[in-house]
Amino acid sequence: MKGELIEKNDYSFSDHKRQTTYQNTFFNERYGRTDFKQIVPQDITNTVRYLTKNMEKTGERIVYSKNLPQYFVSDIMENDIACPYGVEDRKLLLFDKFGCWDEGEYIGQVGPEVIEKMPKSTD
Repeated sequence: MKGELIEKNDYSFSDHKRQTTYQNTFFNERYGRTDFKQIVPQDITNTVRYLTKNMEKTGERIVYSKNLPQYFVSDIMENDIACPYGVEDRKLLLFDKFGCWDEGEYIGQVGPEVIEKMPKSTD
């Protein structure tokens, strides 16, 4: 991340109490005050929707291939899905370390050797 994350103690006029926030010096200089907080599991879906909606507004294309040389086919387990997104939630955002399955058989955690063993997409 650009800039430094700094801890700030100040007063919240909306909550009427002192608060601790985490701000980024890079973004503060360019855009004004910023508040950073940890994303908790309950917020992942809304956070991803917010970020992708704003990225799509600028016409950017979102690709989650992580520099994979090709696409491969895998069954996906429910606990490997960070959240659904896109039109009618037809796309899935997966966690970085997801399991690869081929017709019910666990092949392994995603990585170069496991991807080599997986069936490849013809699309």
